[in-house]
Parts: sequence; structure tokens; C-alpha cells
Amino acid sequence: MNSSELGYIPRPEYPRPQFSRKDNWINLNGEWEFKFDDSDVGMKERWYKKDSSRYFDKKIIVPFCFQSKLSGIGDNSFHEVIWYRKEFEMNKKFLDKKILLHFGAVDYTCMVYINGEYVGSHKGGYIGFSCDISDFIEKKNVVVVRVEDPSQDLEIPRGKQYWKKDIERIFYPRVSGIWQTVWLEFLSPDYSLKKIKITSDIDKSEVMLDINIHGAEFSNIHLLVNIMFKNEVISKDEINLDFLGNFGPRKISMVFKERLFPKTPDRFKFKIKIPENGLYLWDVEKPNLYDLCFKIFNKQTGKIYDTVNSYFGMRKISISDKKSEYTKQILLNNKPLYQKLFLVQGYWPKGLYTAPSEEDLIKDIQFIKDFGFNGLRTHQKAFDPRFLYWCDKMGVLVWGEIGNAFIFTLNSQLQLLNEFIAEIERDYNHPSIITWVPINESWGVQGSSRDFKRGFYTLSLYYLIKSIDPTRLVIDDDGWGHIETDICTRHFYSNLDRLPKLFEEELKNHRKAFPKVYLKPYKYKDEPIIYSEVGGYGLDFYGIIREKWGYGDLLKNDEELFNSVLKLLKEFEKRKNWIQGFCYTELYDQFQEINGLLTFEREPKFPPSKLKEQLDKMFMNFT
Repeated sequence: MNSSELGYIPRPEYPRPQFSRKDNWINLNGEWEFKFDDSDVGMKERWYKKDSSRYFDKKIIVPFCFQSKLSGIGDNSFHEVIWYRKEFEMNKKFLDKKILLHFGAVDYTCMVYINGEYVGSHKGGYIGFSCDISDFIEKKNVVVVRVEDPSQDLEIPRGKQYWKKDIERIFYPRVSGIWQTVWLEFLSPDYSLKKIKITSDIDKSEVMLDINIHGAEFSNIHLLVNIMFKNEVISKDEINLDFLGNFGPRKISMVFKERLFPKTPDRFKFKIKIPENGLYLWDVEKPNLYDLCFKIFNKQTGKIYDTVNSYFGMRKISISDKKSEYTKQILLNNKPLYQKLFLVQGYWPKGLYTAPSEEDLIKDIQFIKDFGFNGLRTHQKAFDPRFLYWCDKMGVLVWGEIGNAFIFTLNSQLQLLNEFIAEIERDYNHPSIITWVPINESWGVQGSSRDFKRGFYTLSLYYLIKSIDPTRLVIDDDGWGHIETDICTRHFYSNLDRLPKLFEEELKNHRKAFPKVYLKPYKYKDEPIIYSEVGGYGLDFYGIIREKWGYGDLLKNDEELFNSVLKLLKEFEKRKNWIQGFCYTELYDQFQEINGLLTFEREPKFPPSKLKEQLDKMFMNFT
């Protein structure tokens, strides 16, 4: 299958909704040349050279990984090194621009060449990167990408990508190479926005904007910011940027100290008030979003150098200072929040990590709401920014997670740290994300109870994440092995008779449980309690899965599944005064794992409204 046979560019939507320049980009998705390099000879033979087409014997549809059916290849065998090649022409009107080549995500290590010249590299399979190719671009161009993805390397934060040949149990196919959109972007070589960081404060009715700008000599250069709600400007500001560039005490003295906060020669922060009559909070019932428009322009000539559009939500997530009857409470906009989450793992039958279309992303999120749930725990994967955008738009809470490694080494620690920090930085502005989860079930730090170094690493992750993003909750190690955490999370797939009936029994269970809920000498400190993996009832809806896998006995039909789910959730209703939420495993089936309330193809196993009706009654007094 090639892009002409598809009849369209796959995944044509703008890939970066939080930082949008929709009129200045070209989507490079579609057909690329492709080659497996199992003997690793490509560098020696210089496949990166401009005239290298003779080496490439396959075609692939980007942005789908070669293991997926939608790539046109569909090969699940081990291939450690792969190459991509694409020719493209550049309109001469862009040749004097600053040109960036963006990759949404490439798994795992890659090197990028333009017209035979090396322009950049990246390590990490979940978060995107960019290369400035301005000095290498011509009218006719060739981009070549070399990717190395060690199939059996357990130091890599690989998540559910299995390191064995055939998938089994809770592990799924590997994802190698490009799996998110590739695109070109054209900027002014003089001035442009590099990054924006948005922090809302509902208590003060203001928003802090952290701005990073490219440029030099900012005389007469201004930044105009408009905040809009439903197309009406509710607040705006214009800032003379002449304090940037030559950074020093004299320049700082010229700044309004209550509003504007210089940080470096190309970065500053400033506050904008939201009028009280224009304050609309973001929550799951009313996911109100404000639009932001930034313009960099010359005040004297009127020339506009850059225009960037973004959005934000006025939303606060916090923990109460004092406990209620049993525990401290999770608060959304200062009101108690009960979380009804689905575990979502982000695979599609034909696209694997990559949704076939944006409509498929929206469909998954809508199913969460249709079942009566209010959020999801992304599991062992950093999700596509377009997915998070629709969670923002549709009002769905998100726990942000990333794939874990499976052994504990210095290299595995550094790789997880680097990727997770990059994820936090990329996704910071999404109001739907309320919690960060760096580790699941002690994956990659197994044996923490016996090895203090692993426990210290988990503890360091908690405080590192808090130092980068103090606005959200952090769970140090989801399920057990807690040291310092904002939420006490537990995983429960046992017989319902073993679910603690009283709060006092819950605390006794903490001490007796294996694995330990808290590692010694750390103890429970009134944290809110959420059972963040429950259920997992298996039903092979079509009766066609050969190697079925689920938690416990497999069920026979849809009625049995519905009754089992309802019975489980009624147990949590009884305990809602001291258990503040649950995460059901899971929204949809994954290959042989048939725990979903939807099939892998996203067909409901019973009517979603049937469960929503019951949940709305059970938890009607909560957000």
C-alpha cells in the first residue's frame, strides 16, 4: 500500500495543538523509502548520501511503524537497525526562512541527514524532537533517517513492547522507528517563539506565562498576547521586549517587578489577570478552555515575525491540608473529586502505537464518557499530543505515565529520567493531566525492599518531578512499593471477599500485603487512597482468540461481564468515604489480553449507557 493508493496523507492534522503555526508547515507523512539493515552496513556504505536510493528496497507508510499493518510492511520479526528515505521539493519562497524538521516520536535512537549532511540525533522512543535544517536545504532535498531499536534491551523504557519473538500474557508487539507525524515548519530567521509554559492560578484568577524567544537585539520588538474565551477577548497584554538580549542589572531595573520576571537573555515570565466575570473553570462537566494568541512584531514598522496559537484551562488539582473522616482528599478546583478511571494502553489493531486517524482518538475518549467514567490512566506509554488535546477538549482526567525499563542499572535510570522529564515538559500545558506516574508495580526497580539504592531512586523521582511540576500530583510507584507519594495506590484483582471492608482493615492490610504497600521504614501518612488497577474480567467476545489471557477465570458472555463489573464497582461505592477512586482494567482488549469492556476493534461488549446509568447513581454527589 502506498500513499497514492491511500488517497490521502495519513494523519494529516496539525500534530502540535498546544503550539500551533497552522499556516507555516508541510506534512511529510505518507510513502517513504525503507530498508532493513540487519547486517548494520548502512553507515559504512553511506546510505545517508543524497544519491542513496538504490539501497532502499521497500516502501513504508509514515507515521506507522514497520511492525504494523498500516505501514504496508507488517513484519514483527527482530530488526535492530532500519533506514528511512524521502525526497521532497522546497518552494523557493521558504528558502530564506528558518526551517525546522520535526519528528513527533521515533523509537528508539536515530540520526537524521539532509542532502547527505548530518543535522541531528535523538534518543528516546516517546517524545518528539526537532532539527534546524536551514543551512542544508536546497530546492530538491532528501531526508534520510537511521534508527536503532534494540529488540531485547531491557534497559530501554520499553513498557509493554515485548522483548521476546511472540507476544504473550500482558506484553504486546514492539514498535520501532517513526510512529508519529513528521513535518516541516518555516519561521522568521530573526524572531520566533521557542516555547511557552502556562500555569493557571484559579485562586488568584491569573495565569503565569513562561516565554522562551529566539532573537537578538530586541529594540522596537514587542510581544502581543490575547486571551480569548469563545472568540471574545477577555484579557490582553503587550510587552516591550527591549529588556531581552543584553541581560543585566540595568535591564532588570526597567522591569515591572509585580508582573514581569526576566529569567535568562531569551526567557522571561509574566502574569495576566483573568477578570472575575471572565473566569470559567475547567472540569469534567464543563471543560472550559481559553484560546491564546501570541504575536511578535516590530512596533515601529508593524512587521509581524511570528504568530503562535495555544490554549489553556483554569484548573487546580490539589490535596486537602487536613484529612476528612478517614484520609486527606483529592480536590479538583478546591472541591472533592472521585476518580472513575479506565486503564488505557494505546494500541490499535492495525496501527499499533499509532491511531489510524484522529477520529479513532476521539472515539476512545468518547467511550470513556459513555461508560460513565471521568478519566483514564495512560499505561506504559506517553500518548500522542493529539490524544491529550481531545482529553482537554472533552473533559477527561489523565494520569500521565511512560514505559518502564525491566532491569535496574545506571543506564536504565538515566534513560527513564530523560524521557519522563521530556514528557513533563512537552505535556505540561494540558489541563486534563492531573497526575504523573513514573513507575508501575516496581518495574525496573524490582527488589526495592532489599536494595536501598532502588528505593532511593524511586524517592528521587518523586522529588525531581515535583521540582519540575509542583502543580500536579505524583505517584512514586503505582500499585505498591510506596515511599513518598501524593496518592496511596493499590492494585486488586483478587476475590471480592478479600477487599478490606473497613478503613481500619485497609490499614492492617497495608502492613500484611505482599508486595508491601509501603517500603520500610516509610509509612502511610493519610494520603488519599485509590485502587488504580481493578477488575480485569476477561471475555472473548467473538470467541476467536486462541491464546486468551485475563485476570482470574474467563467469563462466558456479556451479561456475566456486566454483572461482574457492576458488582465490583458497587463494592467501591460502599467504600467511597475512604477510597477516592478506582481504575478499571481496561477500556479495550489488547491482542491476547481480553480484559476490555470494548473489543480490540472498539466494539462494546455491552451497551455503555447501561453501566453509566448505574455509576451516575452510585457516585452522584461527587465531581
